[in-house]
Amino acid sequence: MVRLRAGLPADPARPARRGAVVAALPAGRTRGGRVSEETPRLRRIGWKDVIQSVFGLVLVVLLISFGLPHLLDTSWAEIGAQLARVRLGTAVAMGALLLAGLFCYTWVVIGSLPGVGHVWALRVNATTATIANLLPLGAAVGVAAAWMMLRSWGFSRSAVSSSFLVTALWNLLARVALPVVGCLVVVAGTVSAPRIVVTGALLAGAVGIAVVVICSLMIFSDRVAGWVGRVLHTVLAPFVRTVRDGRGIDHVVTEQRGRIEQVVRTGWWRMTLGMVGQFVFLFGLYWLAARVVGLDLPVPELICAYAFRQFLTVMAVTPGGLGVTEVGTAGILVLFGGAPGAASATALLYAIYAHLLVVPFGLATLAAWWVRTGRRAAAAGGRSAVDLI
Repeated sequence: MVRLRAGLPADPARPARRGAVVAALPAGRTRGGRVSEETPRLRRIGWKDVIQSVFGLVLVVLLISFGLPHLLDTSWAEIGAQLARVRLGTAVAMGALLLAGLFCYTWVVIGSLPGVGHVWALRVNATTATIANLLPLGAAVGVAAAWMMLRSWGFSRSAVSSSFLVTALWNLLARVALPVVGCLVVVAGTVSAPRIVVTGALLAGAVGIAVVVICSLMIFSDRVAGWVGRVLHTVLAPFVRTVRDGRGIDHVVTEQRGRIEQVVRTGWWRMTLGMVGQFVFLFGLYWLAARVVGLDLPVPELICAYAFRQFLTVMAVTPGGLGVTEVGTAGILVLFGGAPGAASATALLYAIYAHLLVVPFGLATLAAWWVRTGRRAAAAGGRSAVDLI
């Protein structure tokens, strides 16, 4: 495995990476239809952004504090009693499953950025996840932080930009493909599901198949990429000023398609295996969380609920889908016959591991990078690297 050191010359042929939970993409500017290679800039955080962030956090608190027990006809006393069943050994085993899932994701990073290494991939992913969970506009700030870290380790601008796009696409495809699995489990399997669950499975499965097919065609067809770009331009123009002012998203899509195709052709199998491995271990975490709090549903029902949980993280409007995914997943578990208290405890326990336990590691890795490399990289790049204020 080739390892880079900070300060080495960038290799322009190298594709690069983007973190699993970073939802935003580096917004390259267009000049005459060509995508520039500028470092992503973050606009000033205004009152509108602060209000949106506060609103999102308030919505999460309300959904979990009041919506979860009210909508599922349970109480916090009952949920707490189920959570109290967790013992130290089980907690450690769940942590090990989480770490295994995070390690599997490093193969997704390596597939889009040869030479990055497993440890570096873990560090960047943990940092971006932490920033996305803690800060207003966290996804955009996480993109800039990941950009600075990778550039300080010697990766080229084009490599980083291409990898951000590819890994964002792979994460999206994985999460919309999971409902197809859930649909198969419900429709073709032995699951006895209510009609509303079957209808939802068919709808989500159809959406997942459509998105996977369109994105796959986009990667390998200029014509499809151009068509999708024009559709996105038409849809976004009334709402996004940069698109309305002529910085066409259709040019961005078509210009980046060639890079994406190159990365996908060489790294698709690593990225796919890494994504599958991540979901296998994280489903193991979900299964163990259900068992330890006393939710005794069969594995097919748990697979279905987990698949739709991941789909909700794409559709949800709150940061990381928090609140929405917990209420939605617990509701599905109850529809399958689970006790409301145990279903709620399962959703919350999984969320604690999936969203919160990575934060200390992310803060530590970000601080270590800043002390060793980041301060010098920011000084060298000046205000062009990250413009937060």
